[in-house]
Amino acid sequence: MENKNTQKQIDKIEPTPRVRKRYYIRKVVEVGLIMFLFSLSVTVALASPITSDNISTIVNHERQKRGLNELECVLELDNAVYLKTQDMLDKNYFEHYNPNGLFVSPWEFMNHSEYDYLYAGENLAMDFDTAEGVVSAWMLSNSHRKNILNPDFEDMCVGVVKGEYTNIEGTHETTMVTQMFGREKPAILKVVDSLLDAFRSLF
Repeated sequence: MENKNTQKQIDKIEPTPRVRKRYYIRKVVEVGLIMFLFSLSVTVALASPITSDNISTIVNHERQKRGLNELECVLELDNAVYLKTQDMLDKNYFEHYNPNGLFVSPWEFMNHSEYDYLYAGENLAMDFDTAEGVVSAWMLSNSHRKNILNPDFEDMCVGVVKGEYTNIEGTHETTMVTQMFGREKPAILKVVDSLLDAFRSLF
């Protein structure tokens, strides 16, 4: 009987304010640690390397969020985008136009690769560490954002080339990125263009 009463008294004992404080502090620390580890894992997950596939995936996600069609990479445009990217790195320029090159404009790279476009656009980037960083910077720029979210485009290819880049500040290792957008001409327009070219060749 005495033991039962003792047990009942023990059951009714409430933790002191000091014990409760320790308990809450421990819980806060546990929750904080869990949140830190979660945020760390998210950061790592969002830090993907700069590759053509990674950038294309992120860009298409931005388009899908706004109800736009996904863009696909076609062989001719893929060839043009890598030629342009390698050309910039080889000749140490970072511009849409290269007045000293064999091909001056990005459209000439497309024509050389036999990508017969109706609409076309180009984005450039360099010195970034992650694919997310590249696309985020583009989305913050009005002109680059317009290219990414342009409903007229159907094709998109991304060229990524790593190497040494030299400018007035010196030489450094970098990752050069070119993103080309386009929409090919309909077959009927290609036929019309061919007929016009044949007609011009007569004179």
